[in-house]
Amino acid sequence: MGVMQTIQSQVLEPRLQQIEADLMARIEVVFRQCPNLVGFALQDSAGLPDDMDKSGILRELFITEIDFVVPVHDDKHDEICNMINVTISDLICERHEAFELLRDRTFARVLH
Repeated sequence: MGVMQTIQSQVLEPRLQQIEADLMARIEVVFRQCPNLVGFALQDSAGLPDDMDKSGILRELFITEIDFVVPVHDDKHDEICNMINVTISDLICERHEAFELLRDRTFARVLH
């Protein structure tokens, strides 16, 4: 099992490559802890639907898609979304540059 690598990670400057490596390690932990999680996508507020009220939203990321191998109950869905949010928030708090690496990204489980 692994996490999908992107071309983006291959062309980053060294400082951002370190952040990308930290990001991928943290996302891998999420996938290990959530065996039914297939993948998820993150977007900033610009990617949200036009009819949604975006007032009060600054630089925030949102889970816009999340897929599971089998359907999960709402409680489990919320728990996994919260785990992803905490993981992403912690990284951005520690390394502000991570926001740009995370925006408009899709993370998917890779089976070997």
